[in-house]
Amino acid sequence: MGGSIVAVIAVIGIAVSLFITLRGGDEPLVPAGDQGARAITEVQNTQFELDPYFDSAGRVVYVPLDERGVALPQSSPAANRSAATAPSEIMLQRVHGNMIVPFSTSDGPTGFSDSGVATGFARTPQGAGLAAVHYFGYLATGNNRIEMLKDAGLVEDTDGLLAEQIKYNAAGVGRANPDSSPYGVFEMIKVNYNNDLARVHLGATIQMKDGRTENRDAWTDLVWRDGTGWVLKIGDASTTSMKVVPDFADGWASWW
Repeated sequence: MGGSIVAVIAVIGIAVSLFITLRGGDEPLVPAGDQGARAITEVQNTQFELDPYFDSAGRVVYVPLDERGVALPQSSPAANRSAATAPSEIMLQRVHGNMIVPFSTSDGPTGFSDSGVATGFARTPQGAGLAAVHYFGYLATGNNRIEMLKDAGLVEDTDGLLAEQIKYNAAGVGRANPDSSPYGVFEMIKVNYNNDLARVHLGATIQMKDGRTENRDAWTDLVWRDGTGWVLKIGDASTTSMKVVPDFADGWASWW
């Protein structure tokens, strides 16, 4: 079982450094929301570097002067959203120097832990999805970032499986992710949700070294803890795992 989570975290780390592409036949059924265009006007421009930039997928990324990021002003989302509807006014920000993660004006985050991890994600499918993207980033970018997530109390490793990843990282061999590795968000997302538990799927079509492409689905479970919010729960292979899927239909969406 330990190998399962090591493989998933390794895949997440590897995928952000590979060319990621969405094929025409895998277009999301639900379009992305009102991303970024107005979000920057809601905060002081002095909180960001002068110019944003395009990432490798052509998405606009803003660089906050505070390495933790900038929490955006929040407003109530539209009523009766589906779980696949994007959070309002997504802004991609580059935090801690090389991690690209999404912020929204409807579902958080609203603040930061003492260790520098974004917090305050809403108790909604959108909030769970955003939280999972952030937390996955910390798991996939080295032991120093795993410790930040643990110090924030945002990961529960009930069976000690995360220790396997920490061991690989410390050894610097095999599936190791060095400290402060880069991270970029996967292209697709799907959330299976109730108020106390959410399973968040992150997906991308990855071009392999031999020219083939594979649709990767990596998922993890989050539980709601009163007073803390969404917490990443690492247990057996059912709570955090990865598989190859034929396409990104049936509830998948692109939020950014």
